[in-house]
Amino acid sequence: MKLLAATDIHGATDTFARILAAAPADVILLGGDLTHFGSPDDAQAVVRLAQATGAKVLAVAGNCDSALIDARLDELDVGLLGRGVLHGNVGFVGLSAMPPWLPRMYHFSEAELGEFLDAGHGQVSQAERLVVLSHAPPRGTLDRVFLARHVGSTALGEFVDRIQPPLVVCGHIHEARGVAERGRTTVVNCGAAAKGFFAVIELAEGRNSQVELCRA
Repeated sequence: MKLLAATDIHGATDTFARILAAAPADVILLGGDLTHFGSPDDAQAVVRLAQATGAKVLAVAGNCDSALIDARLDELDVGLLGRGVLHGNVGFVGLSAMPPWLPRMYHFSEAELGEFLDAGHGQVSQAERLVVLSHAPPRGTLDRVFLARHVGSTALGEFVDRIQPPLVVCGHIHEARGVAERGRTTVVNCGAAAKGFFAVIELAEGRNSQVELCRA
């Protein structure tokens, strides 16, 4: 199964269209900040662009999105916050927003983030493989900002350490783009799609995945 993962689009639909043209995939993962404090209609436009490729589309909202956008993602049947979706033998669970930071940002408490993860995971417990799509990275992995502080989610970090899903796809911290191993989990921070960055991931059997960081 080939995944195209893009986060932090920030409303740059022209750039996102180039990304979609560059990497056909079976599943497109949209990891939040689809808009830059935009509307549900703005987010829907991004989703429709991805769906026009014919791929399965799954998405979460980011800190620059909103609860209204998360609700629209659910209406479009692509939202993953607190949900588990089975596609083939792969279970996908998602995490929107981020831990509390600035008042105008879309956020949840770490306790709420943990509850969303457990709820989604419980819905795909029969899956042979698990993929977590989160806007924020797990605390301590690909989450270091330019001031060298770790700002990822502790709830996600604890979930990863406990469950050890084969793959976590995230974004949010633009400067922490990369691939890292955390125990038996591969963590991919896609970088900012607004600048043309994205990731192509080939899911192999078991835990082996081939990850390519790309730029359109």
